[in-house]
Amino acid sequence: MTEPAIETVSQLEDGVLLLDSEGTVLVANQAAERMLNIGVGSNIKNHTGFDGRLPDIVAHGQRADFSLKQPRGRDLMASLRRGSAGQLHLHIRDLDMLDHLRDRALGSVRTVAPGHLSTNRTRPDFALQRRLSPALHRVLSRGERAVQQGARVLVTGESGVGKSEIAFFLHNTVADGRDPFVTCNCAMSSGEDLTAALFGKDGNPGLAAAAAGGTLFLDEIAELPRSVQVQLLGYLEDGRQPWPTEGTATLAPVRVIGATGANLLQLVQEGKFRADLYYRLSVVELSVPALRRMPELIGHLTDRFLQTANMRRSTPAVLPQRFRDLLLDYSFPGNIRELVNIIQKATIFIEDAEDMEELIADLIRPHPSLGDQDLPDAATLDLKTEVRRFERAMIDKAIRIHGSKRQAAKALGVDIGTIVRKTA
Repeated sequence: MTEPAIETVSQLEDGVLLLDSEGTVLVANQAAERMLNIGVGSNIKNHTGFDGRLPDIVAHGQRADFSLKQPRGRDLMASLRRGSAGQLHLHIRDLDMLDHLRDRALGSVRTVAPGHLSTNRTRPDFALQRRLSPALHRVLSRGERAVQQGARVLVTGESGVGKSEIAFFLHNTVADGRDPFVTCNCAMSSGEDLTAALFGKDGNPGLAAAAAGGTLFLDEIAELPRSVQVQLLGYLEDGRQPWPTEGTATLAPVRVIGATGANLLQLVQEGKFRADLYYRLSVVELSVPALRRMPELIGHLTDRFLQTANMRRSTPAVLPQRFRDLLLDYSFPGNIRELVNIIQKATIFIEDAEDMEELIADLIRPHPSLGDQDLPDAATLDLKTEVRRFERAMIDKAIRIHGSKRQAAKALGVDIGTIVRKTA
């Protein structure tokens, strides 16, 4: 399949898979991965969900139209067709989505999408994103190689970059439809309560047992209390649980992925995190770039989040080009999570010109420090020089956006004389 064809397929609401004669997934768009919880490289014959029908139908390899029911009760319609060279084409439709699109096209009363459709739409399309961003492709490729070889992965990066989504993507790289993905937020509680949540207590299995055969995702791992760090280390070394429950000794292995926005190695050096646990968790570290380091993704993400927001509106919102240009210049200190919020706010404010001007003004105002990585080298650091450079950059940006120095002065809350003086 050509690159333009893959990009087109990735935008479809219907699921599309291309299988070889053995049932291995060669191409899968994001909708198909979401509906079936299966990705490229997986074999659909191992997918035993949906009452076991899907593997049998694919194994038969003949033309077929059939229905499937997702575990959460939603109905899918699937069509299997045989292509050239023995390849199989599997086309899957979410019937709720089909009803929604039909009603919207006919102007029926039901114009807002069911909640699960608009929620699912925000899941990242990594197949397309990795083609747009070489930096993200390197991260995902390294992660894929790591989990395929059974290495533990630590996902790091600023808040809002999508660490949990990348963990879920890595899980799907090696999982089939049966494998659980279980999340434990290590900051949710402390001490004994967190131990009980992870490993169970009083005969009740914990999250580690629930993740048997799949993935245990330890989010905010830097927040793990020292007492639980010791217990987690024992679990990672030999599967030992501090409060074993009936049957846990025979559970299938668990894949462990950690994530943090903190510098774990620094915490180790400060004595706040165990060095032996750090090296157990961080066989391969994946540092996810901030969104400002991947501006090539902003247009794609904007369109995707706008589509999601429009599914909750009776009439689709259209973002003005001026607003889109501004997003390309924005630094996104809150990363992808902030972009989601901005687009959602824009689809609410767009009905009122004053509201939109307020939102635009928020985006061009200087934001608090983005971190040491955005400062110049210490050898050239001069406060007055850097303040002048920053002011000039903000003024030039405001002039470019608003079209004149007078309008830029109004947006920045200063008089025209200040703008003239600082741009002389």
